[in-house]
Amino acid sequence: MENIIKAQKVPKKIESAENIIARFCCYFPQYKFHEARKLPFVRIKMMIRTWEKEYARRMIDLLEISSAPHTKKGSGVRKVIERYKAILEQ
Repeated sequence: MENIIKAQKVPKKIESAENIIARFCCYFPQYKFHEARKLPFVRIKMMIRTWEKEYARRMIDLLEISSAPHTKKGSGVRKVIERYKAILEQ
């Protein structure tokens, strides 16, 4: 007879609605907690996700800026400058 070991699923950590609203208020200080509770939850989640994406984009920019001088013959610096010039010309 074989012994079969079955792995259990790792339970997902569920964040409470109040914690999500509190985090939303930290990201968007113009909303008070009691005002944010009146907003649709879908809108709050969408705004948090958008803020997180924008924050990640900023962190990637900072990483590229800090690592650019260490690239071969400064090619990273030129790429960063070109990207920001293209944004300004839009």
